[in-house]
Amino acid sequence: MSPEPAVLQSCLLFRGKTVEEIGSLLHKLAYTVSTYRKNAIILAEGDTADRLGILLSGRVEVQKTHSTGSSVTIAHLKEGQTIGEAVLFRRENIVPATVTATGPCKVMFIGKQELLRIFTADTDILTRFIENLSERLVLVNRKIENLSAGPLRRRIISFLLEQGTEQASAVVKLPFTRKEWAEHLNTARPSLSRELGFLRDQGWITFKGSEVTLLNQSRMNDYIQSLPSAGNL
Repeated sequence: MSPEPAVLQSCLLFRGKTVEEIGSLLHKLAYTVSTYRKNAIILAEGDTADRLGILLSGRVEVQKTHSTGSSVTIAHLKEGQTIGEAVLFRRENIVPATVTATGPCKVMFIGKQELLRIFTADTDILTRFIENLSERLVLVNRKIENLSAGPLRRRIISFLLEQGTEQASAVVKLPFTRKEWAEHLNTARPSLSRELGFLRDQGWITFKGSEVTLLNQSRMNDYIQSLPSAGNL
């Protein structure tokens, strides 16, 4: 089963390459493609991290399980994003979290040694790999900042304003479900719904489905500025 070169263009690893260039590369590349049904485990916490995954279709969820048995969602990945790159070249290359399919999906895997061979043959791909690691680190830092940004209301407002800036629109399309958003904020879904209702009643936002419209970003910014910084809480 060969991946479509056009699909791989959405992967940062192959950014800037034409469909023809990717097609030629696939002919010289050793890889496998696996399909998964909903809720299937793609990588389990504690597995050996010896290959890079590229999500060709569908979505996956990355969860970390605590000693108490509870779990927290670390990330949601979509088509074109990579799996396992952060620990692939660690001395202790153990998968730190479980990756589960949230629906039917297809994943392309490239072994560690094959990836090293590609880096040697194509320094552009090596550069893209490093960029990918850097972007993932930025996302992790943003999540840490969001989780340490004080009260839940502040975290919600900060997230919405950040998404508004990234999407360059006052109509924000949420990148995940309400349940996933609550997990992202490390809170319960009823608490998230209650805070959204408060913001709506204040006239700051409206929401429908996966879209949130920012009606009064000035007041939202004022609210954040009126609170002590996270480091002083």
